[in-house]
Order: sequence, then structure tokens, then C-alpha cells
Amino acid sequence: MIDVVTWGYFNYIMALAIIIVTLAGAKILMHFFERYLEAFAARTKTKVDDLIIKTVKRPLYFIILLLGVYLAFVHVKFPFLEQIKLGLKIVGAILGTWVAYRVIPALIEEYGRSLAQRTESKIDDVIVPVVEKIAKIFLVIIGLLIVLDLLRMDVTPMIAGMGIAGIAIALALQDTLSNMFSGFYLMIDRPFKLGDRLVLDTGELCEVRDVGLRSTRLYNVIDHTLITIPNAELSKMKLTNISEPDIKLKLRIPIGVAYGSDIDKVKRVLLEIAKEAPDVLDDPPPIAVFNEFADFSLNLLLIVWISDIKRKIMVVDYINSRIKERFEEENIEIPFPIRTLYIQKEK
Repeated sequence: MIDVVTWGYFNYIMALAIIIVTLAGAKILMHFFERYLEAFAARTKTKVDDLIIKTVKRPLYFIILLLGVYLAFVHVKFPFLEQIKLGLKIVGAILGTWVAYRVIPALIEEYGRSLAQRTESKIDDVIVPVVEKIAKIFLVIIGLLIVLDLLRMDVTPMIAGMGIAGIAIALALQDTLSNMFSGFYLMIDRPFKLGDRLVLDTGELCEVRDVGLRSTRLYNVIDHTLITIPNAELSKMKLTNISEPDIKLKLRIPIGVAYGSDIDKVKRVLLEIAKEAPDVLDDPPPIAVFNEFADFSLNLLLIVWISDIKRKIMVVDYINSRIKERFEEENIEIPFPIRTLYIQKEK
């Protein structure tokens, strides 16, 4: 009988020793965090490691203590061991969810903001906070489902209900989600950037002013108007980016002269006009080519390069005006269509 009592006291002493050792181990771990890990994180440029260490340190301390308490109760065969075990699991799930709730959005913010700062588009500045909020909601739901599962509650109907609700929301927001995903595509693929000039498949010349989460705003250079296009529509368009690979623009100016004109003389006059035109580059040099025999004229093509696409209208105006003046001086005829009709009289 004495041996049994002695053994019982020994178990309690061992349980107490487990708690003391666990407490000491938790204190040593906290000292390691504060002395080494936090000092190391303070020397790095990023703030994410500081947040992770600060967030994980305290929950890890309590988890170690709870584990020590559980092992101590196991050693003395505490009567409510299963209930204690369940409670510890629930507390562990809550702590784990809380750590993930703090750390994962911080990682998204740190690296998402870093990516957004390297881009000119505002779309990623809008997307990052949205992704953060979605991640937080998702983590809370996952944590809640884990706790309910530990409590032996059937979470299948809840998951199915959330799935049905998600489908209904997706259908209701179909257009909005389509524009959002197209916005993601524009951010990742980057077919253009702010300030680029685009020629739409409708023929409109536009400058990119803003790329948002739902739509993109374009400035119509010719009409002096602001166009708002949903991202889903814009991603399907054929876009010609005339700002890439650089802002230089190749102009093709067609001109027709009368049959019988001296082609070499016409080419010489066109090249003289191109060389004296403002904003026309010497490299690549202007060229004039005899393009085709048309019904009423000999068609030539004057090809010039200009330094800035914004000067296109002014350069074309200057060259066309000078062509008219020089052709009149050089007696070079610009023909117009003539049709000769033969009417046969009835006999």
C-alpha cells in the first residue's frame, strides 16, 4: 500500500517537474527570440521578418506551456484528460489561425506593395488591398471550420452552403469579375503602360491615362475626349502600341502624279521637302519609292521618320502643303480621276 502511495506522489512530482521544465524551455525560447532572432530581423531591410517573429513568439510560448500541462496531466492520469486534450486542440487551432491571420496578409502587403511600387499602373495598388481582405476572410473561415470539426460538428452542410453562395455571388458579379480578371491579365502581361499611345481596332488614337481594377481610361488624342473601356473588352481588342519599341514613328505619305511625269524629278522634289521638314529624322533617312501604276496616276510613297508621335499631324500638314507648292513650281501635275463616256447612238 505504501508503495502505491509513494508511486502516486512520484507521479505528481514528475508532473510538476514536466511543467517546470516546460516553463524553463519556453523562457529559454523567448530569450532566444529576443536576443538573436529579433536582433537579426532588425538588421534586415524588410519589416516582414520583424512582424513574423513578433507574431509567432507569444503564441509559441503559450503552445509550449499548454503542451507541458497536457503531458503533466497525462502522467498523473487526470480524469478529464480527453476534455483537456480537446480544449488544447481548440486553443492551438485558434492560436494558429491568429498567427496566420497576422502573417499571411503582411506577406501579401510587403511583396505586393513592393511589386506595385515598381510599376506605373495603379491597378496593382488596388488589387493588393483586395487580396489582403480576401486572404483574411478565408483564414477566419478555415479557422472556424477547424474548431467546429474538433467539436464533432458536421461542417459539410456549411461548406456546401458556402459553395452555393459563392456560385450565386459569382453569377451575380460575372461582369465585374470578368473585368477584374482582365485587369489582372493587363497587369501581368503589360501590353502597354501609362502614357503609351494606342491605336484601337476602331481606328481611334488614344493615350493611356489610367488602368483601374474594372476599367481603363484612354485619352482620345484627336477628339480631345476621355474614353472609359471595361478591361474585359480591352483585353479582347487588337491594340497597336505605337509608343513601342520607342516613340519614333514611321510615316507613309502617298502622292500621285500624272502619267508622263518625270519620276526621278518627282522623287528628288519629295526628298528635298522631307529633308527640310521640321521633326523629320535624318536617321533613318527619308525615302521616296515608285509604288504603282494606278488607273489615273503614277503613285509614289514618301516614307519619313519623326522623333515624336505627337508631331505626326503637324509634320503631315507641312509636307503636304510643301508638296502642293513645289509641284506647282516644278510643273508637276497632280491628276484627278477622269472618266470618258462613249455613247453609241441608236441606228
